[in-house]
Amino acid sequence: MSSDIHTTAHHWNETTARFSGRNLGLCWWEAGPEIHNRINRKISGDPNCDYSTYTLKKYFDQRLPLDRCLSLGCGSGGLERSLARQGAFKHCDAYDIAEGSLQIAKNLAEEEGLKNIKYFIADINKLILPPNSYDAVWIQGAMHHFESLEHVCNQMRQALKPEGLLILNEYIGPNRFQFPARQKQVANLCLQLLPQKYRFVSHEAVAMELKRSPSSKRVKWFVSRLADKIRDGDLMNLIQRRFRAYKSKITGQSLNKNTITFPSVNDVITADPSEAVRSEEIVSILQEYFEIVEKKELGGNILQFLLADIAVNFNKEDQHSQSLLRMLINIEETLLLCGEFNSDFAYIVARPSRK
Repeated sequence: MSSDIHTTAHHWNETTARFSGRNLGLCWWEAGPEIHNRINRKISGDPNCDYSTYTLKKYFDQRLPLDRCLSLGCGSGGLERSLARQGAFKHCDAYDIAEGSLQIAKNLAEEEGLKNIKYFIADINKLILPPNSYDAVWIQGAMHHFESLEHVCNQMRQALKPEGLLILNEYIGPNRFQFPARQKQVANLCLQLLPQKYRFVSHEAVAMELKRSPSSKRVKWFVSRLADKIRDGDLMNLIQRRFRAYKSKITGQSLNKNTITFPSVNDVITADPSEAVRSEEIVSILQEYFEIVEKKELGGNILQFLLADIAVNFNKEDQHSQSLLRMLINIEETLLLCGEFNSDFAYIVARPSRK
């Protein structure tokens, strides 16, 4: 296993162990029902119908259960378990690079008595799939971690049966989260619209910030990171963020999010070398191997980083927080509709091209 693969596997083993089965209010989709309802409406037209249910009904209704499905980058297995509960397949093969995540997936499947899912550890970039074997390939939030997109697309195309389909629910925005200056500006302006009480950083996010201590790193890494922060003009911001996090821990006072800190390329690579490695190329490369049957744009351009670390404040029982969330959603939706931004997330259904 290469050093990059090892870093990626370690990152996701640790992440899955920390977050599996918990809603910590760190991610934009954890900000309450308004987010999920919005995504569901954009895909299915029904706020209560998620993408997997919609896909099964629209494309496979008369064929269920499917003989064999495939899930790539399955993580802790939430998608496969959801599909199994809906009677989607007789058998499912699921692959991921993180052994710890797969163990959690196995344990959770066993707890539910789901015996028709098999989990395999593999580097998806090098995976060889059996030809003409699967009725559906599902990828949920994982394809933007695949660097060898051409190889993966070719393998999926030849592995699908003639009537098989590829289903993606995916980040397709800029590589390594290097967003345009205008997008970052608008996101920060939207943050300033929120009252202070809805900008409190979650305790979990503070703990994660403090965990990123450079003390355990080598000198070469530290010098490289220092140079990176100086080049990006972010060194003082980094020092201030770390100081504020320590102060919050020592005093017990809540930390407030006053600006959105967008990561540099090195920030992203240091955390996970596979993160958004070729995300902006996914759709164009996919079209070389597949015919896109359906594509729904899901947004996320403003919400993804704006709500990061503060999503916990948007409690579904708090009507004011949900009103504010709807305001943010409407702003993002309006800017997407008028062409100010291209959507950073998409739902895609595609059939293999037989060229």
